[in-house]
Amino acid sequence: MGVYGMSPLAFFDCNCMIGVRAKRDSREIYRLDEFRREFEHSDIVGAVVYHVVAKEYSCDYGNRRLMREIGDDPQLVPQWVLLPHHTQEMAPAPELVAEMLSLGVRTARIFPSTHGFGTSEYILGPLLSELERHRIPLFIDQGEVSDAQLVALCHAHPKLPVVVCGFTYASDWRMIPLCEQCPNLHVETSLLQGHNAYRRFVPRFGAQRLLFGSGLPFRSPGATTMMTRYEDIPEQTRPMIAGGNMLQLLRGVIGAEGRPLPELASPAEHPDDDAILACVRRGEPLSKEFIIDSHGHLAHFGAMGAIGIPMPAQDADEAIVTMDRVGIDMMAFSMWSGLVDGDPEANDLAINAVSRYPDRLMAYGCYNNNYPDMYEAELERVFRAGKVIGIKPYGQYNRARIDDPRRAASWEWANEAGAIVLGCGSFNEEQQMSPAIAMKLAERYPNAKWMISHVTSSHAFARATIEACNAYPNIYAEVCYSLLTYGIMEMLYEQIPLEQILYGSDMLMRDPASQIGYVAFARIPYEAKQRIFGHNFADMLGMPDGGRTPRA
Repeated sequence: MGVYGMSPLAFFDCNCMIGVRAKRDSREIYRLDEFRREFEHSDIVGAVVYHVVAKEYSCDYGNRRLMREIGDDPQLVPQWVLLPHHTQEMAPAPELVAEMLSLGVRTARIFPSTHGFGTSEYILGPLLSELERHRIPLFIDQGEVSDAQLVALCHAHPKLPVVVCGFTYASDWRMIPLCEQCPNLHVETSLLQGHNAYRRFVPRFGAQRLLFGSGLPFRSPGATTMMTRYEDIPEQTRPMIAGGNMLQLLRGVIGAEGRPLPELASPAEHPDDDAILACVRRGEPLSKEFIIDSHGHLAHFGAMGAIGIPMPAQDADEAIVTMDRVGIDMMAFSMWSGLVDGDPEANDLAINAVSRYPDRLMAYGCYNNNYPDMYEAELERVFRAGKVIGIKPYGQYNRARIDDPRRAASWEWANEAGAIVLGCGSFNEEQQMSPAIAMKLAERYPNAKWMISHVTSSHAFARATIEACNAYPNIYAEVCYSLLTYGIMEMLYEQIPLEQILYGSDMLMRDPASQIGYVAFARIPYEAKQRIFGHNFADMLGMPDGGRTPRA
């Protein structure tokens, strides 16, 4: 497996929630047969599952519903959601854990914040000690506990495997010190999408501490497998992260009876895969496809972080290495310093990067309209001089709305040049580009091309963007977002013109692999994937067919 073309990986999912929940979008799954369909499509051969009723309503009732609903399904390993014993909602720890083991329940999960209990030893100690005695892995979502609580818990129970779910590309300031302090802490991977995240983690902490999770039913499971398939890590560590590590923890549970553990069997064959999905399953670069990443970022050479987020390897040289790793031919990017300060040096850095890799990189220019003289000078020097393909406005830092009248001169340039405006998509109109603002500007400046990014951040935002794209052919939907929200790629394909859907990744803040998987695993035609991956953006640029050749 991996980037050198071996056989597909088998994945064992450690983070999956089933059942009928209080809030659900109509595109999200909840039936077990729907989960099984997604497992097969994504090469997931088994899963640890808990029941949403145990989180939202009653732990004990939800746990027993879980056992009833999954029956003796050999793919599924039950996980119980637990409470301390004090209120008698659950039995004292020895009795509770004995019942779990007798039923083959080999993992536990707690929600201290959601369920309103503390993590101090006088509250959780008896339960955690019993779990520790039997080496039963304990799962905790990162938002349910503070770092100090997590360190205290891990130190008090050093032989208890603790799995933290939900660390993201922006979590290094939390995750790295926690892993240094707590050797018994493991990291679930569904949102761990920082650039080169695994390449940085594995040499420092070991591959055995990474556990693949899908985040179903909220995330696209195929996309969550992509970091394991494509990260620059030793080949022998891929099957460990994909499922071997979790199965090893399950085998290490002392005293478990009842249900046998699933085997990490070979995934099902997929003879009907299109060329893109077949390539992705093998973990090979998509070097036969033409791919443009329409939404990237770079920082100054040698940067280790920006905008308060640790982000090593953010310069143009690193971008080319990463693009080649996954098969991206070209990237359109803006400079982080341009989004924050918008001064001339930021545009100089962008122009320099393009000059070094003219057949691979294209730049969006930035400006800061809080400095009128500088703003007008940059419009002349950079934008009207044709040194960039478009504009990346970012109101979060300079506190200028996207429809602020002070921006009018830049929109007039974009309209005259037929240039691209890449707005950060959000319902927060004080800082970013909402679909409503995009429609207002698209009508006023019909020759400019208005890209709304992050349209997959939620089903509600996707629907608002669909309305905007159907109203104006010069509005485009860019699909990247770290949540990898389930079902939105198919919804976009079904409900807006194909030529208005664009692939982007937010690299090098995020690794592009997951976002590639978001398109590759979507249940849409091969030709649609090709359009989304590169040809739609090439059309926006007026790129001739002869220039659309794979070059990664």
